[in-house]
Amino acid sequence: MALRTQVEINAPAERVWEIMGNLREWSSFNSFLKIENAPDTPAPGQSLRVSFQPPGHAKPTVMAPQVVAYKPGTELRWRGKLFGSDLFFVGEHFFTLQPVGTDRTLLLHGEDFKGCLVPLLGSVLADTKKGFVEFNEGLKRAAEQPRDG
Repeated sequence: MALRTQVEINAPAERVWEIMGNLREWSSFNSFLKIENAPDTPAPGQSLRVSFQPPGHAKPTVMAPQVVAYKPGTELRWRGKLFGSDLFFVGEHFFTLQPVGTDRTLLLHGEDFKGCLVPLLGSVLADTKKGFVEFNEGLKRAAEQPRDG
């Protein structure tokens, strides 16, 4: 199963990454995803502590995924699993920025899911997709705001 979202942002990729790449500040533009122990520069293999709260859910879920890819300016990807096994649930979450001309950027944001529990999570994943869209729209608003100074 896979979730895919995208949004076109009226700002250069450098501006979008300036906001998205600052993992500690994600709560300033979205309420869905937060990284609690955000490093300055994530490295492949490094563990994160990610909290996510889909719209309509009373409390957040916390996972400890590992960074799979971190390419400043273009990509962040992490992979998390339940119970330390690939058998039950594995999710690989990604954010990719693609310049569209000089002043617009396409954000591709999604996750690929595997494991025997995935078919049982249909309604949770539908709410999760709403959270992805909320994240995207918040990043878009933040990147399109005029800069102070």
